[in-house]
Amino acid sequence: RDKKVDYQVLEVGLGGRLDATNVVKPEVCVITSISYDHMEVLGDTLAEIAREKAGIIKPGSITVTAPQSPEAMEVLEKVCQQQELKLVRVGRDVTWQRESFRPEGQSFKVRGMKGEYQLRLPLIGEHQLENAATAVAATEALAERGATITAEYISRGIANVDWPGRLQILRQKPWIIVDGAHNGDSMQRLVAAIRQYFTFDKATVIFGASSDKNIAGMVNELSSFPGRVIVTRSHHPRAVASERLAAEFSRKGLTSESSENVASAVERALAIAGSSDLICATGSLFLVAEVMEYMSKQP
Repeated sequence: RDKKVDYQVLEVGLGGRLDATNVVKPEVCVITSISYDHMEVLGDTLAEIAREKAGIIKPGSITVTAPQSPEAMEVLEKVCQQQELKLVRVGRDVTWQRESFRPEGQSFKVRGMKGEYQLRLPLIGEHQLENAATAVAATEALAERGATITAEYISRGIANVDWPGRLQILRQKPWIIVDGAHNGDSMQRLVAAIRQYFTFDKATVIFGASSDKNIAGMVNELSSFPGRVIVTRSHHPRAVASERLAAEFSRKGLTSESSENVASAVERALAIAGSSDLICATGSLFLVAEVMEYMSKQP
């Protein structure tokens, strides 16, 4: 209101059905990939979580959804059918194709409902292309509701994306990357992206997590990623003790070493990494923030 914006993007805090954003009547509702997170509040199955997320779908709006599991998609389709609302399914109604990539970003094409877009995204990872295609679909839906949006606007918006802490490269030789993955699904996507986008000899993972996260699920995904593991804890009050994290890796038959804080974990990783190796800090956005702060002070 103060800035007199034409449209405002409001992010749901948690779930959807009981979220404070429900006081707003939306033109477009966007639901990104639904995974196992905040299960103590949202439910134990993807269908239950989807029902909570679907609470943001309002009469008269257009709903855009990223690719979903069959059980989650069934819930979203049913809600939209009951309210006789248009549902745009990214991956089916709107598709994308990667054309080239480098560590600095990737070029791709989106075939939308209104046309094709040749785009450049300064983020890496197949999941970020999915997110970008979902954003394009949402923008097209908004145009359908009367907004003036051109292909140039879409191209410029995607090209100017800035999302710190998401597969962000802090240094090369060795590669030092940070990613805020904090559940099993996002960790699986991170591991896949590292394998796809980076060439390296040995890997070292710096891992920390918050107490309200599915630590076992993240460790399970990391267990398929060969390399050394350093467990640590951030200064956040919900950060889990490194001893508990080490025990989770031990249950998977993996050894790890502990560092008392994030700075010492980074120092240790740098000490054992060669110039052709890779260091990845992940598991918590709080951990990632501390790694980024530490590295910003290094020569």
